[in-house]
Amino acid sequence: MSQILVVDDDASHRTLICDALEEMGYATVEAANGREALDFLEEDMPSAVLLDLRMPVMSGWGLLDALKKMPRARGLPIIIISGYGFEWEAELVGAAGYISKPVDLDKVRMTVQQIVGPPEMPLMH
Repeated sequence: MSQILVVDDDASHRTLICDALEEMGYATVEAANGREALDFLEEDMPSAVLLDLRMPVMSGWGLLDALKKMPRARGLPIIIISGYGFEWEAELVGAAGYISKPVDLDKVRMTVQQIVGPPEMPLMH
């Protein structure tokens, strides 16, 4: 099943995004900051990461820098979700997509599906 890591310090944003993606059939994992996300990424590799930029402990920028040093994260699609950036900045750092805040859930759904592909459906026996 396609797994999406949602990294945002705002719990209500994480819940809103995760609920929308789970309704589509994606599995989601949440992290409240870049450090939690990095801990998860050292153990498991999702299909994509939805990443806020401004967070305590480790920002989205810090996580992007750490991922550049992680060979197994090469090719991992990062979709930046921020109210403080611009689409061209996302392109500069190699992000696969950019969604501005306040979040438009239709744009989240469409962007994830375009980048990750449709959710993998579990096999029925």
